[in-house]
Order: sequence, then structure tokens, then C-alpha cells
Amino acid sequence: MDADRRRDSYPARLLRALCSAVVPGVGQLAAGAKRRGLFLLGIFVVVTLAAVIIVAQGIDALLSWVVQPKVLLALLVADVLLLLVRLLAVIDAWRTPKAGAAAAVRPSRAGLAVVFGGLALLIALTAAPHVVAGYYTWVSRDLLTSVFAGDDDGSTTSTAEPPASSTSTTHGSSSTGSTAGSTSTSEAPSTSESTGGDTSTTVPLDFKGDDRITVLLIGLDEGYGREGARADSINVATLDMETGRVAMFGIPRNLKRTPLGPKTSEALGMTEFPEIVNGLYGAALAHPEIAPDGGDPGAEAIQETAEAILGLPIDYYVVVNMLGLVDLVDAFGGVDVNLTKALHITYFPLAEGEGKTSYVFNVGINHLNGLEALAYARDRRDSNDYVRMGRQRCVLMGLLYQKSAASLTLRFPKIAAAIKKNVKTNIPLDALPDLIRVRSNIKTDQMIALGFTPPDWVIGKDDSAHYQPDIPLIMQTVESILVDPDGWLAVNHAFSEAGSDDCYAVGD
Repeated sequence: MDADRRRDSYPARLLRALCSAVVPGVGQLAAGAKRRGLFLLGIFVVVTLAAVIIVAQGIDALLSWVVQPKVLLALLVADVLLLLVRLLAVIDAWRTPKAGAAAAVRPSRAGLAVVFGGLALLIALTAAPHVVAGYYTWVSRDLLTSVFAGDDDGSTTSTAEPPASSTSTTHGSSSTGSTAGSTSTSEAPSTSESTGGDTSTTVPLDFKGDDRITVLLIGLDEGYGREGARADSINVATLDMETGRVAMFGIPRNLKRTPLGPKTSEALGMTEFPEIVNGLYGAALAHPEIAPDGGDPGAEAIQETAEAILGLPIDYYVVVNMLGLVDLVDAFGGVDVNLTKALHITYFPLAEGEGKTSYVFNVGINHLNGLEALAYARDRRDSNDYVRMGRQRCVLMGLLYQKSAASLTLRFPKIAAAIKKNVKTNIPLDALPDLIRVRSNIKTDQMIALGFTPPDWVIGKDDSAHYQPDIPLIMQTVESILVDPDGWLAVNHAFSEAGSDDCYAVGD
């Protein structure tokens, strides 16, 4: 009787293996193998303490650490090693007989199948989180090294020079821009004596430095039936690193006679672009000398023009293929938009052999898939370019606003694939940690988003009925917003943009 009670059993061995799957070494200690048990348990304690210390640094510090390819590679290796240790702990706990107990009675064939099936399931469950973590780590590293400028080892390869620092001085916060129905309360800054398309004496405002980062966002209009690539969405986002204040400036696609920067002027042999500005991207692609260090000549040409229009030095650019919006929205699982009026849209075919597609969007909340979101964001036949700019912001902000961290995590591989396929940028890898660290300080609830749309920001139309930008007024307004955003809002609290009635904040 006593011998039977001391007899080991296969279910008991399986239970010890389960214990070591949860906490490596516990199954060995239960079997009486103290030295192996303490060794495996020590590894578990060290790894756990290291994880706690890292997580305690905060989410921003953690993210800034893991956006480095070298770190991700190290994490991938550590994940594989930890998986091997845990599998060793499980199998060893299964194989280790209980000290002082008699050998287990071999079960029947059916019982043996159940026992070994349980062991196989336990091994699979132990390996599963490591396989998923390894896959996500590999996808993250691949995304970083494919999209951002840098070598696989994380070192930056882009040798493009940053925008030239301004030689002007900041003019203070006394100037305020005008809004619809209002007039400017001060004269244009002395840094720009030009009017209309003549910007030969324009000097960028003094907003270049470590305390501010500015990014140009370009949305390309590519697809079947369209010639070349056109920059149909041009926005500039600028972040004050000290205060966390964000401003976004929209440049309409149909402005004409926009100024060209020095590299673009030399390449194209002109100081102004004679067509509407969205065609500048495609025109510059034929001149790789605009980006001699291997960058995107179209993006760098648009960057120089945006700097000349806004008077604001730009650090980096991000180019997004608008057809990629289909992939991105589908990867996110769709997006909700809240409409104040019904829309009936017939959209052009996206590929050869396809026909036009009709969509009906009702008043209220509409859940859009990728194709529907593209049609909604790109159509302008019932409105204009400026309403469309608002729709595009609505879709992009809705993707981020409506998705929980858990949802984004589950969909991350598809999102990463969509970004890798449709996004290119010259943001260097070694800049990402610093950008991540200031993420929580960004005051998105105080962001100023202003599109320099007619009739308030132009000097009139040319012979082809296209608008020309009022550059002194635009520069003056940009300076006023960046120097004293609260003061500018106090004067211009009633300003609004076309398309702002389309809402992306549709509830929980």
C-alpha cells in the first residue's frame, strides 16, 4: 500500500511539466531535482526582473528602445533562447522521475496516447507566445529597415543635407493671420517683400533647430487611367518639442505659379512652376539631380516649394500612395465616418478591365472598407478640393482615433505590410527614438490645423482661372501660429476649414 502511494504516475509527470511551463524549474523542484530546478528558476527570475525594470521605464522609453533594428534583432535572439530554455524545462520535468518514488506504471495504449497528446499540446502552448513574439519582432524590424532611411544595422545612410538654417530672426508674436471675413492686423513680415509668385527675396523664418521638428506629408494620386504621379495632398506638420504643440498646414493642390527652391530651379530651369503644384512631383521625378543622394526628387522638390510658401524649414518628408489607402483601411478593419449629408459617389476604375463603382453613404455613421474610404476621400465632384482635404484628414484621423491598442496589435502584421508597400520617407532610423520619447507630450487636443485655401490666402487667379498663393500673408500667419499659438487662436477663434463637418470621433 505504501509502495503504491509512493509510485510515480504519468499524469503526475504531466502536471510537473505544466508547472515548469508556467514557471521554469518548479516541476523539477517538485520532483526533487533541486539543482536543475533552482538553476531554471533562477533564469526565470532574472528574465522577469529585467522585464519589470524595462517596463517600469514607461511606454515611451520602451517604444524608443524597440524602434532600433539592433535592439529588435537582440530581442529576437533572446526570444529564441528563452523558448529553448522553457521547452527544456517542460521536457526535463516530464522526463525526471520523482525522487524516492517507484517507477510509473505504463498506461494502456489509449492512455498513453492521451498522455503524450497532452504533452504535445503543452509544448505547443509553451512555444506559441514565443513564435508570435518572434514574428511580430521580425515584422517590426523589416518595416523599420524597409521604410526608414538607414542600414540594417540601424545606422543612417541618408547623406542628404538638412534644410539650410535661416539667416533671419524671429519677428515675435505681434502679427496675426486673417481668417474668412477678417483682415490682417499687421503688416507682412519684413523677411518677405515678394508678392504672388515672385519669391526671389523670400527668406525662411527662423524655426529651424533642435526644439522643433517639421515633416512634409505628401499623398500621391496614382492609378489606372492617370498619367504619372501627382501630389494631390500636401500637408506640413510641425511639432514644438518643448511645448508639445502641433500645427498642421495644408497647401492646396491647385495653386499655380508656386515658387521653386534652388535645386529644383536649377534642374527645371525656372523659378516658378507654371502648372498647378500637384504636377511638380511628377515633373521632378525626371531630374534625379534634385536628390543627388538617392532620395525622392519629387518629394524634395515639393519640400523646397512648401518651405518657400510657408517660410518654414522642413526636416523630413513622408510620401504615401493614395491607392495604398485601400490596403491601409482594410488592414485596420475599416473606418467609421460620421456624415452630415448623404453622398452618392461614382468612382473611377482602379485597374484595367474594371468598371466604375457607385457608392451611397447615408447621413450618420458609415463603416467604410478600403475601396469605400478611397472613394469618399478622393471624390470632389459634389464639392471641391478643400472639402476633399477635410475628408482625407477625417479618414486618417479616424483610423487612429477609433482603434484600440489591442486591435492595432492584432492587426499589426497587415498594417505593417500596407505601410511597407505604400509609404516612403527620409526620416532616419536614428531619429525615431527621440521622436517616440516626446510622443506623450504631444498636445493633440490643442492642434491647429489650417488649410491655406481660397479666397483668404490667395492674390487672385491667373488666365487659366487657377489661384496664386499670397505668400507674404501665408508666411505671416505661419509665424504668428508658431510664435504664439494661444494668442493666434484668441484672435482667430472662429476660423474653420471646408469639410470640417465630417467627423471622425464617432464614439466608443
